[in-house]
Amino acid sequence: MKLTGKALGLCAALLFSGSALAASSDQKTIINPDTLSDSSSSGYSQVVVVAPDTRMVYVAGQVGIDKDGSNTFEDQVDRTFENVIKALEAAGSSVEDTVKITVLVKGINQDRLDYVNKKRREIFGASPPASTLIPVPALATEIIEFEIDAVAVVPDKSSGD
Repeated sequence: MKLTGKALGLCAALLFSGSALAASSDQKTIINPDTLSDSSSSGYSQVVVVAPDTRMVYVAGQVGIDKDGSNTFEDQVDRTFENVIKALEAAGSSVEDTVKITVLVKGINQDRLDYVNKKRREIFGASPPASTLIPVPALATEIIEFEIDAVAVVPDKSSGD
C-alpha cells in the first residue's frame, strides 16, 4: 500500500502524540512537540518530516555583502535572505517549502539574535523550517557577518495543489 504525502504527514503527527502540529503540506509536516521549547517566537520549528519520494534542493551558504553599499549586520541579513529566496526559486522551490536552515552569525549578541529571529518570522511565517543557529568567530572573509544554507522540498506540480 502506497501512502500519499498527506497520509504520511498525518501518521507522523499521530506518532508524535501530544505534539502541536504547526503546518502540513503533501510533502512536509511541521511538528513542535509540547515536550520541547516553543520555538515559534524565534521563527523556526523543532521538527520537519519530509514525505518519501520527495525531490529535495540543497542551497549552499549564502551571504549578503554589497561591494558598493552598506554592509551593516541588518543589511547583510536582509540581502542574505533575499539570496536564499532567489536560489530556492531558481530550483523550483520557495520559503514555504524550506525544511531546514543553518544560520551562521559572527559576533552574536542579543540585538543580532533579535533581528535574526524577527527576520525568520517575517520570511517563513506560519511554516518555519527547522533551524540551527551557530555563533562563529569568523566567516569566509572579514566583511561577512551572516550566512545561511537551506534544504527545501521541490513541490510536485502534478498533484494539482
